[in-house]
Amino acid sequence: MRAILVILGVVLIPSAVFAADQKPAVAAPTLASLLDAKDKSGKSIITQEERAYYNGLNDNLKELLNQAVQKEFISAPAHLGTLLSLQLRPQKMELLLKNNCALCHSDPEVQTPEDLFSVAPASHHSPAHMNLKEIVEDVHFRSGLSCAGCHGGDPTADLGHDMVKEWPGKGRDKNRAWIVQFCARCHSDPTFMHQFNPGLPTDQLAKFQDSPHGQALLVKHDDRAPQCVSCHGVHGIRPAKDPQSKVYAQRVPETCGACHSNPKTMAGFTLPDGAPLPTNQLAEYKKSVHGQALLVRGDLGAPACNDCHGNHAASPPGVASVSHSCSLCHSANASLFDGSKHKQAFDQHNWPECSKCHGNHDIAKTHDSMLATGPGALCGDCHRQFAKADPKCIPTANYFHATITRMDEAQKRFTAASEKLAAKGLDIEPISNQLTDLNDALKKSRTYVHSFSRVTFQQVAAPGEEAIRRTDGLVDKARGEYKFRQIGLAGSIALIGLLILSIYLKLRQLEK
Repeated sequence: MRAILVILGVVLIPSAVFAADQKPAVAAPTLASLLDAKDKSGKSIITQEERAYYNGLNDNLKELLNQAVQKEFISAPAHLGTLLSLQLRPQKMELLLKNNCALCHSDPEVQTPEDLFSVAPASHHSPAHMNLKEIVEDVHFRSGLSCAGCHGGDPTADLGHDMVKEWPGKGRDKNRAWIVQFCARCHSDPTFMHQFNPGLPTDQLAKFQDSPHGQALLVKHDDRAPQCVSCHGVHGIRPAKDPQSKVYAQRVPETCGACHSNPKTMAGFTLPDGAPLPTNQLAEYKKSVHGQALLVRGDLGAPACNDCHGNHAASPPGVASVSHSCSLCHSANASLFDGSKHKQAFDQHNWPECSKCHGNHDIAKTHDSMLATGPGALCGDCHRQFAKADPKCIPTANYFHATITRMDEAQKRFTAASEKLAAKGLDIEPISNQLTDLNDALKKSRTYVHSFSRVTFQQVAAPGEEAIRRTDGLVDKARGEYKFRQIGLAGSIALIGLLILSIYLKLRQLEK
């Protein structure tokens, strides 16, 4: 068992045991010379922040640094400074210092740019995936599955590159299908994955193989199709809940859009009807009500690409499954639609239920004018084309539109009136109670439109109509009370004026 875990890059020596066997660490002469080294201008190569970080390390980590320097895995002040500049927590620093692969490949004096882990890859002309800051944040690294976990070999050995047999020697950049099976060595093994994350599913490979992505990559051998690293990254793989992860909810649209917004990548892919697959989905989504909620307001409950299409089994929703995806959030609307006559009509025409009226990627915020029946209006145009034989369709839509519009206008009118009455010192609590009933009825009415039944709609709209009638009376009563108060105030002022005048006249009489 120990041998297996060593191959995977897991170090079994507990840090507490290691530390207990060591004496309090003092910087060895070689390490001390690296810490105190200066450049040609006499400036310290190790910065104050890096030196302060070193001084704060525990004895175990200082001893590990001593050993790395003695074995010449760290041989230059700049290399030491790079490691200290990461400012890692003790656990991560211990993992890094026990990983000879990472120590060796972060030394610019030993490695070529293609193989160098750097905190600034661009300055060393290293590939972006060789960013050392990302590597030490990788979920595999933090679990102890570091370089050797994928590449093979022993991370505690002084030398050697004993690559695993599944790792292609040549052509791995052109043929990317091998990555799926390679990652699945661990991620499809429930027993192995349980020791790291018991809640992580292990059916990703099976789902991917049956998906359009998997079919394109594994069956048609089209390397434009994504594989694991396309979405998750290479060395800097982070958990999905990490905001810096490529599959974090707010980053999913850009991750998917990296391919689906690229006409060159998507060239040749078609829809079921043979039309070219569009590449404007991301642009439409960003403007949609869902995109604005997720990307602008930061509402993580708003759907992204994977909420409708799936993750590893990503597929275009079929006509029958569109409403199932939407109903995960809009359950009330979906339930009403399922019991409506429109459901039967949509099934006959093989229309996707929700997106037929609301769209898919470019879903706009709903508005009451959608119920209008004039030329160019959604309901009217559809009914005139497909429901000519049913004379009730357009009058029913007109009733919906007129009722909701009336309640909406009344709600705005009464709200403004109540604010003015409150400013005049009148009690508006009865009006506020009726406005609450009106708002509830208005919200329910907008939902119950999806029943497409006049009787069902009327049941939830009736309390709103009654609230309008009562609020009208309450507003008139409050206005009448205010007028009465004005008349009473004027009478009181006149009476007081007469009293003052009579007192004045009496005083004049007494003076005479």
